[in-house]
Amino acid sequence: MIYLAKIVRLLFSLYILLIFVRVLFVWLRPNMFNPVVRFVYNLTDPYLKLFAGIRFLKIGYIDLTPILALYLLYLLQELSYRVLLTGYFSLEILASTVIILLFRFVYFILFIFIIAVGLRLILSIAGPRVNNAFIAIVYSISEPVVKPLKNWLKIRETGRLDVYALISLVILVLLRYLVLPRILGLVSLLFR
Repeated sequence: MIYLAKIVRLLFSLYILLIFVRVLFVWLRPNMFNPVVRFVYNLTDPYLKLFAGIRFLKIGYIDLTPILALYLLYLLQELSYRVLLTGYFSLEILASTVIILLFRFVYFILFIFIIAVGLRLILSIAGPRVNNAFIAIVYSISEPVVKPLKNWLKIRETGRLDVYALISLVILVLLRYLVLPRILGLVSLLFR
């Protein structure tokens, strides 16, 4: 059974890699007539189209639906590996796998927001924004975190420092390094 579990895990890993390459293709915009590009698109389109209708994961220029698609594939990969390795399936295995991978997913999303908001803060200190794609992407990714604070807090900004980005960054870091590990610790006690 261990060989079958490893083969299934390998197949999932290869498909996850193909989806990651597909995401890179969206950013790099390669020649669509290239046979390798067509091959990747033909293999990944049916699965990714399942997530195309999820609107709340599309934030500005950024489409986070491939992240959800990757998360679900990774969940299925780990679940199938555990089931094939142990030879049985239980709701406890399903629940623990879902919770662990959900926390990994949340950690990953927080990491993306921490990087984006940190870059936004650095850009605000560095000087006026210049219209280019990188800065537009940074502001597009960080806006869902910063905008609620702008609506909720009414702080008069002075100088170059983006106060809302600074407050957002502090909140995200506290969530990532203090709050979520404690919640994960409490949840892990439930499955012992």
